[in-house]
Amino acid sequence: MDVVRETITQATPDEDALRAATFAGAEIFRDEARRNAQSHIQTGTLWRNIIVKRLEEESDGHLRQVYKVTVRKGPRGGDDAYYAGWVERGHKFVPRNPNVDPRTGGRFGWAAHRAAAEIEYGSARVPAYPYMRPAYESKKGAATEAMTKKLREQLQRNASR
Repeated sequence: MDVVRETITQATPDEDALRAATFAGAEIFRDEARRNAQSHIQTGTLWRNIIVKRLEEESDGHLRQVYKVTVRKGPRGGDDAYYAGWVERGHKFVPRNPNVDPRTGGRFGWAAHRAAAEIEYGSARVPAYPYMRPAYESKKGAATEAMTKKLREQLQRNASR
């Protein structure tokens, strides 16, 4: 007979303080990335899907907390921004093929890719509209200050207990 054991771990005050401080910095980057993405808004899907995610596998209790500002990506046709990388880095433009491939049901074949590569005038690339990298570059100092301030507040609160 197998015995299933559940262990419940409570966060220490130090861990709570570190989590709060780290999240305060990540929040600054998330808000700036959203502002940058909003300047090229069409549907709002990309803007809504810029999130802060805690990486539990890289976090180590009261010693290290890791958060990542990322974009929620899912399958095409859903509510997630599967195309986020294309907006950030730019991409090749491939026109929609009016013919449906009977084998795959797809509309983008090699003919469409070749046609995009052989455009005589202009470019076959859609320009990049970066939103993550500029957010990081412009808000490094502000995020550091926010984390320092939040950590100071948390430590003072914990010291008064």
